Amino acid sequence: MLLLDLDGVIVDTRANMMQAWSDVCKQFNIAVEFERYFENIGRPFSDIMSTLGLAELAEQIAKVFNSSSSDHMHLVAVYPGMQETLKKLVDRNVKLGIVTSKDTERTKKVIHRLAVDFVTVQTPNGKLRGKPAPDHLLAAISTANHDPAECCYIGDMAVDSEAANRAGICYGHASWGYGDLPEGVDLVLDNCSDLLSLVSPQRQSH
Repeated sequence: MLLLDLDGVIVDTRANMMQAWSDVCKQFNIAVEFERYFENIGRPFSDIMSTLGLAELAEQIAKVFNSSSSDHMHLVAVYPGMQETLKKLVDRNVKLGIVTSKDTERTKKVIHRLAVDFVTVQTPNGKLRGKPAPDHLLAAISTANHDPAECCYIGDMAVDSEAANRAGICYGHASWGYGDLPEGVDLVLDNCSDLLSLVSPQRQSH
């Protein structure tokens, strides 16, 4: 089974996030550059706000950010070739899952555009710890009733690599994403079609 992050792996949401953060800064009169927000993505939103010194406003900021992001979904772009690759994987009977820090509502909007069936979709739920904790990866594996030894998580940030390591599963780094290559990672994907090479003929029935 291939578990995939959403932002920076399946879709490019940088322009969308930039617009949402701009709206946040205007509404709350915040002078925090977008790059400071962006370098922390992948972690729970409340953790990012704490890092930026905005913990007290985290809940209010999240509402404005998510609302603006939802209003500007046209700024979210599926990476070239990704949709075709995902369909090929499904045609090969490969189970696909999503593990993301994006909220459920916006995740559903993105997935709807992909027209691909995912056996499990894990989003922040207030019960499980967010990345780099392994909780959501373990929940995805359990929900799909799959063997961890036959799972690989595809991400693009250091928190993704750490979460996969702590879950005891394979990690593949999407080099087209937002983060630098984490230390100790050997499996690097140069483009989305490389996902197909992760599935050997012997494992396509899983």
